[in-house]
Amino acid sequence: MLFAAFLMALLTRATAPTTLITEVPGTDAINITAPPTVFRLLINKSLPSTRRKSDSPMLNYIFDSYATSNKHFHDKFKAPSFDGDMNSDTIINADTGSTILFDCKVSSLRDITVSWLRVSDDENLELLTLNLNTYTADSRYRVDLAGENWKLTLIDAKLHDSGIYCCHVSTHPPMLKRFKLIVHPPEIRMSKEAFLETGETLSLKCSVLHLSTGEAEPELRWYRENNNLSLDEIRGGVSVETDHLTLTSHLQVARLRLEDAGNYTCALEAPLQMKTITRVHVLQGSSLGELQSGVKTTTSYVGLLLPSFIILGTRHGDIR
Repeated sequence: MLFAAFLMALLTRATAPTTLITEVPGTDAINITAPPTVFRLLINKSLPSTRRKSDSPMLNYIFDSYATSNKHFHDKFKAPSFDGDMNSDTIINADTGSTILFDCKVSSLRDITVSWLRVSDDENLELLTLNLNTYTADSRYRVDLAGENWKLTLIDAKLHDSGIYCCHVSTHPPMLKRFKLIVHPPEIRMSKEAFLETGETLSLKCSVLHLSTGEAEPELRWYRENNNLSLDEIRGGVSVETDHLTLTSHLQVARLRLEDAGNYTCALEAPLQMKTITRVHVLQGSSLGELQSGVKTTTSYVGLLLPSFIILGTRHGDIR
């Protein structure tokens, strides 16, 4: 403010006429008006100006100085662009219950908006987020900004979450970065059949695939036949080792007896329920070796198969 007042006073003084009073001996006082003093501002004509000149030399000088220091400042900005390959969808494979992160890094964004969309099965668009605001009622979605990376997070992925997700930048024309999410259904695996001799040790391994339990404590149990009690509760010599991190369980039954034959069930009881069954055959003596070599035998293995032949013959009317 002080500088502005000083400048106005200086300009007023510079343009106002100055009256000099000169007294000459023997004459009356004579008023002599001197020509006004004019301050001329030297303007560098080499400075570019994209503005029409005003009537004020000072304003013209200030504007030209500003334009020189900010020459074509709009040209300094590049057009927004995505990082990575835009020619194909980014494929994301995920387990059920896992947390999925979608990364969308946009450079030179400035004040342009970024949104996340989901393409439904009927090709309709569902708005998930706009800038840092969430517009879906599904609380499993969250958006964060880390530098130039607009991250969309989906927790506890379900099978119905599979589909196309788009990072949308509101340029003209709009920019889209597509992601294809595939959520795999959980499954439980184990060998379907096992043949052992009496006195041997049964060893079965059960694995749960494509399942993320998060903070939930998984429960894997073993059963034989239709008994609701865990196998280690009804028989000695049973060893069960379960790895909750990899969701695998290893069962060992020592000193097999004929009555140990039957169906063995590996069951996941939490956080969801699944099971798989293995049929265990327990043979006596050298029956297993004869079976593997293809030699016919009248041992207990024939007795094991005989009920099956009887049932098959009954169905075809061969047994009277």
